[in-house]
Amino acid sequence: MKRYSNGTPKCSCCGETFLEFLTIDHTNNDGNNHRKTLKMWERTGPHFYRWLRRNNYPEEYQVLCWNCQWSKFIHGKCECPEHLRNK
Repeated sequence: MKRYSNGTPKCSCCGETFLEFLTIDHTNNDGNNHRKTLKMWERTGPHFYRWLRRNNYPEEYQVLCWNCQWSKFIHGKCECPEHLRNK
């Protein structure tokens, strides 16, 4: 998380810092295709973080909180609750 947040883990959309709410996001929206190339055990949790480290932290990832990641999935871009409330 620190690697993709320039030191302090935080959501790149809304700035959430509560670690338990943060996730790794595929910036190109190609996570499903990428998961198909990984071994089953590399797809989730600590195994995926190890994969990131072994592959020198590829640039096509970012940190998003669960809300922003879900919003990105639904809207095609990060429209976090804070942004939606202010529309």
